[in-house]
Amino acid sequence: MMLKAEVRGMATAGLLAFVVLLLLVSVPRGIPGVDVLQSLRFHIAALGVPLALVLLLTGGRWRALVVVMLMLASVAQGFVPLIDGYQRREAVTGDVLAKLKVINFNVLTGNLRGRAAADYIIGQAPDIAVVMETPGIEAYLDDIAKVLPYRVGCEHPRTCDLTIFSRVPIEEPQMLLMPPFQRERLAVARVRFEGVPLTVVGAHLSKPYFDEAAWMELQSVHAVLSAIEGRVIVSGDFNAAAWSDEIATFSAASNLVPPPWHPGTWPVRLGTLGVPIDNMFTRGDILIDTIESPADSFGSNHRALRAEISLRAGS
Repeated sequence: MMLKAEVRGMATAGLLAFVVLLLLVSVPRGIPGVDVLQSLRFHIAALGVPLALVLLLTGGRWRALVVVMLMLASVAQGFVPLIDGYQRREAVTGDVLAKLKVINFNVLTGNLRGRAAADYIIGQAPDIAVVMETPGIEAYLDDIAKVLPYRVGCEHPRTCDLTIFSRVPIEEPQMLLMPPFQRERLAVARVRFEGVPLTVVGAHLSKPYFDEAAWMELQSVHAVLSAIEGRVIVSGDFNAAAWSDEIATFSAASNLVPPPWHPGTWPVRLGTLGVPIDNMFTRGDILIDTIESPADSFGSNHRALRAEISLRAGS
């Protein structure tokens, strides 16, 4: 009995820590780094399952019920921005004019398997590839150019980071510096596939715990999107999940449409159970039909995204 009571006491202490974590996850924006916890919302909620079982088995029935109620409330809150996004998906209709394959991949600067990462991109033969931390495959840009001969970014090795590769010519390419760090992490590429115009916006955001840096960067991306008309693909490493406050607010304000689901991309060891901090959205008469993440990360600390996207005629 004494052991049972001690275990129940430790589980109760765990309940208090669980409550604190859920409160941090659920607070409004303004706390630096909170998007990290919000991106882990569903992982944190899952911790409530063993906690509730321990409390239940040791006689803490009401405390177990509190854990379950808090867990369900947090999960429900996390689903709200996802449901809003899927409602925007339903509004995209019209006949398919063209289809294209898009790759999104943070290849990791200093990737010891850069050759494998480059070969993955080449082997997929995409129409568009948005690559972050391009120095990881910089030695193989000429090989990639055989499949994707047009690109924006990585013109200067000292400032190289984000690159948009394209199978078709890029019209009015733009590489923009994002405050506050003024890095080449925001690129715009206008292209045409089978005569259908499309704008690709690639973004590589800072990690959320750099105070308000990620928020400022999202404002820059939003400003760029506000000046673009027609079909748009927004793709990149956002360092936060789509249900985090910052990304959810940004995607709603920019009227972005999410993919059918959000594959986990980090950490790679968790595979499909990882956090989807790499994201892809669309806007206008264009829709991500399928999206997946390969099991192999090819030496990167992120898994890639590959998507089939349809350009629509509009309703």
